[in-house]
Amino acid sequence: MFKQFEKAGEGAHAEKRKIADQVIDALTAHMWIEDHVLESIEEHHVVLWMLSELKDLDPAGERFDAKMSVLIENVRHHVEEEEKEWFPDVRKAMGRNRLTELGEEMQKAKKKARGEPLAVPSAKG
Repeated sequence: MFKQFEKAGEGAHAEKRKIADQVIDALTAHMWIEDHVLESIEEHHVVLWMLSELKDLDPAGERFDAKMSVLIENVRHHVEEEEKEWFPDVRKAMGRNRLTELGEEMQKAKKKARGEPLAVPSAKG
């Protein structure tokens, strides 16, 4: 989604709005699912506030692209940190069967996740 947004171009306001809405939904669900590690909670807090601000911004406004770019940078950093630092330890500690079960639980939780970014507990900081 981030690549789609970056490739959309300056005049593609409707497309950017659609992509931003998809990002808001996907990341809000992600925050609900993963909201349990202290550093992640602080990172999520920042991202959730950005999501809530993006939700009502006009895609033609001067702050829309800038805010979306900062969001992309923050989330990419967060994902890289998780994949390099946290996930390898989790894989070692939990094993394949438990990870499969956890993945199934996360899919169920995703269906129940709220769509409002500031409703996620870490938004309250």
